Amino acid sequence: MKGKTDIRAIPEAVLQRLSDYLTARVGLHFAKRNWKELQRKMSVAMTDFGFDQVEEFIEWLLFLSPTQNHIEILASHLTVGETYFFRERGAFEILEQSLLPALIAARRKTEKRLRFWSAGCSTGEEPYSLAILIDKLIPDLKDWIVTILATDINTGAIRKAEEGIYSDWSFRDNPPWFKEHYFEKVDGNYYRLLPRIRKMVNFSYLNISEDHYPALQNNTNAMDFIFCRNVLMYFAPGQIGLTVERFHRSLLDGGCLIVSPVETALLTHSPFVTVRSQDSTFYRKDARKTKAVQKAAKHIEKGNIPCPSIPPETAKRRRPEKPSRPTRQAELKKPEEAERTPYEEAAALYRKGLYPEAEEKLRKLISNGGRNQESCVLFARVLANQGRLEEALGFCEEAVSADKCNARLHYLLATILEEQQQVEEARVSLKKALYLDRNFVLAHFALANLSLRSGKAANARKHFSNVTEILSGYKTDDIIPESEGITAGRLAEIIGTFRMREML
Repeated sequence: MKGKTDIRAIPEAVLQRLSDYLTARVGLHFAKRNWKELQRKMSVAMTDFGFDQVEEFIEWLLFLSPTQNHIEILASHLTVGETYFFRERGAFEILEQSLLPALIAARRKTEKRLRFWSAGCSTGEEPYSLAILIDKLIPDLKDWIVTILATDINTGAIRKAEEGIYSDWSFRDNPPWFKEHYFEKVDGNYYRLLPRIRKMVNFSYLNISEDHYPALQNNTNAMDFIFCRNVLMYFAPGQIGLTVERFHRSLLDGGCLIVSPVETALLTHSPFVTVRSQDSTFYRKDARKTKAVQKAAKHIEKGNIPCPSIPPETAKRRRPEKPSRPTRQAELKKPEEAERTPYEEAAALYRKGLYPEAEEKLRKLISNGGRNQESCVLFARVLANQGRLEEALGFCEEAVSADKCNARLHYLLATILEEQQQVEEARVSLKKALYLDRNFVLAHFALANLSLRSGKAANARKHFSNVTEILSGYKTDDIIPESEGITAGRLAEIIGTFRMREML
């Protein structure tokens, strides 16, 4: 074997191309100041691809259309996966002492339901820390519906997380009683998390830089808290903005996004309200701020707000008289935009993630005699994305009753039932959907996931095979029905990832 190339000799032009490639294909951004670290990581990653010369490996990669497996391997080397229980303890202390007790007290009066998302969960210490915290704070936990979603792009890390086995290194900065109370010792100096805590967390593959969310299909809607720490720091600036906006849509009003201290500067112009407590910073979704921003945007579009660089009193004097003829914007407005029906307006608001506004439109529509299957289905989606599952279920059941032979309605009903943890009822609805449409891709996919969680590997294998066979009839860029934007090519990649992860 030849000796490794001196990575300091790699031309800057090649590193620039590599950086651009990683941003476009993997969603990771490496500024010039980080190229030395990038070279080091690539020299380690190359062995997994069968190379012993880093420059040769980089040149090969630049001409490659990467598979999902390639992306996962690269991501595992290029991001920091190291974590430990209750890392950055200040955030957890504020959760334990203030935020969660208040939320739990409020939910006791309404619906005993909490939802968390650990985006970039690595080997699981973060979501399991949340599970342990919830276990400590809620004595009647069996009466609650608690969802802790944990996602990552690295399937190897997810497999390790699902095992729930950790060494002493994962317990640093934690008191001795912590291990004794929540873990059992296994071979050597390793400890396995107790089953009741492991069962509280649902692990799943998800690439937050390119997958679609919030969506009922991947359970990323109506969150109370999203943890995304030491992830955004790897994204390009434009990708950070898109990701933060989608997180904002995934949260309930009042919900919080939590990033690492080194990432707070990345959210300076985010749609969130910044909340600082002790040494930690949280980003809270506040509908009042959202409405204020929307109102300001409308005024700007109409030319009613002066340029910030001109003093208001000067701008007032300079403001031209209102034109008597239609503005250029009005002239360019598409006829179909001016003639939108109330339902179309609500649907447009839903697509933008403006769920309360969409709900308001739909309530007016229904009260004015517009209650039909179409409006009920959209209302169910709007309510579900705001965490109001009982109401959503009612509208969905009404739509199903009116059209029992509609496969997509049974599928929507199943997604709501599953989120309520009514697993068997969800399974029945999915089977009805497949009885009506045996080529319903997402129904097969949902049944495969339910089978995996139930330990039925053979059933999961069957449904994954069905999905793969059906997808062969689609073009790569075709949008899958009921997926809210997932293409056939992307779903095929996700299926491949699931099957490799589960050895199916």
